[in-house]
Amino acid sequence: MMYPVMAKSGQGIFAAVLIIGLIAVAGGLEVHRQMMENEMQVLSEELEEMEKKAPQTAEERAQQIVDEVRSLIDIPFEVEPTVATIVDVETLRAKNPFYNKAENGDHLVVTVDKAILYSTNQKKILDIVPVQLEPIDAGGSEEQ
Repeated sequence: MMYPVMAKSGQGIFAAVLIIGLIAVAGGLEVHRQMMENEMQVLSEELEEMEKKAPQTAEERAQQIVDEVRSLIDIPFEVEPTVATIVDVETLRAKNPFYNKAENGDHLVVTVDKAILYSTNQKKILDIVPVQLEPIDAGGSEEQ
């Protein structure tokens, strides 16, 4: 008769340990959830702050880049440059050494007479080359 009493006592201890273990796991999960919630709140606040600082449209972003470049080099205000963001610098480098100093995320600002390679991260002009928008006569003949 002694065995059934021990079995019940052993089961009670096992149940108590199991319940304590489950409570500990639940507590640990709650602490982890609260930490993640706090981290999410911080990230949300950082995102809101970045959105306040960042332009809302591509046109506004392009204008911001042009303004930064104008602070470094003279670009007439009657000229509205074209702005492109470099997204695949390796392909560009393979075609033209002008892009050797560029990184993805840098910008190409093109006016009627020059192409300007600009780094927004460094806030500096990386290179400038003249451009010709009119096609060159391939035959080399000139009319007089």
